[in-house]
Amino acid sequence: MVWDELEREEVSNIEKTIRQGFQTWFRNLMLRNNTDEEMVDDDIFSLACGPDLRIKKYKSCIVNGVRFNTLDRDKNKKTQNSGVMSLGTHNSELIEFYGNIKEIIQIDYNGDDRSVVLFKCDWYKLDGRNALKDDGFYKSINVGSLWYKDDSLILATQARKVFYLPDTRFVKTSVPFNGPAYQEEYCCDDQEEGIIRTVVDEPTTEMPLNRDDEPGQMFEASEISRLRKERPTLVCQSECEDGDEVFDDTLEEYCSEEDGDALLEVDSDDE
Repeated sequence: MVWDELEREEVSNIEKTIRQGFQTWFRNLMLRNNTDEEMVDDDIFSLACGPDLRIKKYKSCIVNGVRFNTLDRDKNKKTQNSGVMSLGTHNSELIEFYGNIKEIIQIDYNGDDRSVVLFKCDWYKLDGRNALKDDGFYKSINVGSLWYKDDSLILATQARKVFYLPDTRFVKTSVPFNGPAYQEEYCCDDQEEGIIRTVVDEPTTEMPLNRDDEPGQMFEASEISRLRKERPTLVCQSECEDGDEVFDDTLEEYCSEEDGDALLEVDSDDE
């Protein structure tokens, strides 16, 4: 619709005009249509009115049980939760963008439960001869250069968690590894008790847990009993001999980052 109007007005650069003026055009259109005879949907009208100029920033966001942190929060921690990957278009080609989260931002719109959570990221430059090396098994990224500094925002639901390991073959390079894929989000801040939560519906597929393509194997009860008796018993030595419990504190650190009890439910349709 807006494209047709600009063509009738013989605007020279339609794409640039839309980028700069679409928000104003969309708001005016909804205001004209929001009459007693024809009411505009509340969600569409709130979107057309634009967001609140006051934003909220958080240091951490949990998406389907997967924690995302800002890069500053990850400093001096054993766990790494600020790496992200997101699909995007570069030179008309769909590629994987890799980077780190700099800010976690919540934008609110008119009405209750209408908000959007964004990640502002530093994206590593992937074009150029030495920017990206892919041997078919691992990708090695030059982390010394950034790009898309003026287009750094993505929806939190568009992010896929990754973590980076140093690549000893090259200078200033890291190898990204994918993290968990399922996403459901809420955000938390060390200074605030509030937690934003967004539920994202994920399609599920039922899979059988038994095989029916070959006959099963039968075992005598006496054989099962014998195998149970022969099962080895694990004995903790050295560190545990004095009664001291030995455990990996990485999980404890990960869980201890939870802050606050209050939950603010956010409809996933808003994003």
